[in-house]
Amino acid sequence: MGSPVDELCLVCHERDDGKVKWLKCLKCKLGGHSTCMRMTGLKSNASEVNWVCDPCALVIKSEVHLREEINVMTDGVTLAVEEAVSAQSGQVEKDGMNWAEVVSRCRKRKRTQKNKNLLIIKAKGSKKAVDMKKEVEELLSDVQIMDSKFTNKGNIVINLESEEKRNAAQNKLHEVGNLIASNGKRWDPKIMVCNVARNEDKESLIEEIIVRNNLESIDGVINKIKIVSERPAAGGTVHYVLKCDPEVRARIHGMNDKLKLKWGVHQVYDHYFPLLCYHCLKFGHKSDSCQCKVKGHAPHCYKCAGQHEGRSCQSDVRKCFNCAASKCQSEHSVSSLSCPIFTSEVNRIRLNTNHGF
Repeated sequence: MGSPVDELCLVCHERDDGKVKWLKCLKCKLGGHSTCMRMTGLKSNASEVNWVCDPCALVIKSEVHLREEINVMTDGVTLAVEEAVSAQSGQVEKDGMNWAEVVSRCRKRKRTQKNKNLLIIKAKGSKKAVDMKKEVEELLSDVQIMDSKFTNKGNIVINLESEEKRNAAQNKLHEVGNLIASNGKRWDPKIMVCNVARNEDKESLIEEIIVRNNLESIDGVINKIKIVSERPAAGGTVHYVLKCDPEVRARIHGMNDKLKLKWGVHQVYDHYFPLLCYHCLKFGHKSDSCQCKVKGHAPHCYKCAGQHEGRSCQSDVRKCFNCAASKCQSEHSVSSLSCPIFTSEVNRIRLNTNHGF
């Protein structure tokens, strides 16, 4: 069975040509060529439709109702699921990270963000994350912790069963004194106002947006919108990136995502561009605060993945440093829309943003 016309392989981004077996996950409907996903070791009776990717297979195995949903199907589907999980797990152990693990990063974040009873715990002094986790588990022994994980900053994020238990746990940790517990807060939205004329006064742009779009009724609205950046656009116009309050974003969304200004009506889009370090090419910080730079590590080029600064790169080759390290197709730049790691970061920002609607 071939893929739909609008469906592309997650690895090579090409459509099904009928020459290679096409695999499509039963649950998330994502798929691609079996050779691209390193699934060439599957048995012949595991057809292209009877397959589940790693993240979905883990969910199916851990949740009873999903297992029952699969069992309603034919026995061949269940057999193929087990074969796919076994073959894929063996391949991961052999070759390291593959496309499924890259995609699973985004999927795991989705599942985490659906639970609103999060606590982010960090120590006031210097303490190892493992020791801090043991202390937290001892202090919260009477509270059921759904799951916990370490962050790249050495903090701990825990999920609790209900909002009441989260508040109780937060108060208990505050009493200890050496631990700081805070709720996971979602970010304010950013929007891009497109093709604004250059003769628009930048200083009075916020006030003009408020007056011409009847936003005065929002309490303290003048302090809830600010200009983050601007980018040159076609025809001598400018794209402005604004950070606003969720209530303001919801009001703009109710106006069909359009804003009136002095010289016309302008389209508004949500802006999710990740913060990228142009030294180590990791997401979440700038090069000014990069620890690799402080330690004297060589920079990596965001164009060709070489050990030099991207702004001085003269190469015509495009290679993604992050995808090359993850053993994915890497013939693109770090911030390309075809990069699975970049798009997962974009999706993470979208899921963590409080749009207000």
